[in-house]
Amino acid sequence: MSVFHKFKTLFIIIISTIIILGCAYFKSLREGLTNNDNIVLIGDSILNNANYVPSGKSVFDIIKTRTNNILNVAKDGATIIDLYEQLDKIPVELNKSETYLFISIGGNDILNKRVTLDSVEVTKLFNNYMEFLKALRIKLGNTKINIMNLYLPSNPRYQSYKSSIDQWNKLIDINSNKIGEMYNVIGLNNLLISPEDFVYDIEPSESASEKIANLIYLTR
Repeated sequence: MSVFHKFKTLFIIIISTIIILGCAYFKSLREGLTNNDNIVLIGDSILNNANYVPSGKSVFDIIKTRTNNILNVAKDGATIIDLYEQLDKIPVELNKSETYLFISIGGNDILNKRVTLDSVEVTKLFNNYMEFLKALRIKLGNTKINIMNLYLPSNPRYQSYKSSIDQWNKLIDINSNKIGEMYNVIGLNNLLISPEDFVYDIEPSESASEKIANLIYLTR
């Protein structure tokens, strides 16, 4: 084989390798896969539903099959005040633009009141949430913040909470684009809408885990 043909063969191999690697890279971007990205889950049982689904079928477990760069500090039953303790568990090293932080909170605050809240009470709860976001930005100001809104469980017994949930979600939308309060909104209210999405009437089911995990993974 002449030097020219050897060079040509080597050149073809190099170009082919570049094309294959390039396609794999852009495919990974399209699917939400990058090696440098980190996912942080903070909040309540929407993001930590391990107590309600079979082993390995929680939101965290499903995401973990796709990336090891995930930290879950969310806690079943958490309310807004519990977010501060969870925030303390997030290493400051994750304060970078490659970190995608997902928050689900508010549902337990509303449900724990046991009665339908009026507009003033819902707004007061939401303002407490915004106060937490200020603390979050002080510690993790470089992260990309994604806030999940609230869904209404399909069981009719929760219909009395609809007005509170609707107002909460509206406040999330209204505040998302304000200077200093910018965050991406994750619409769980349009994602979890069928009875199969819930266990124990209100918790995310195994199928809901798949939906939430996929939404988180593709949001990045």
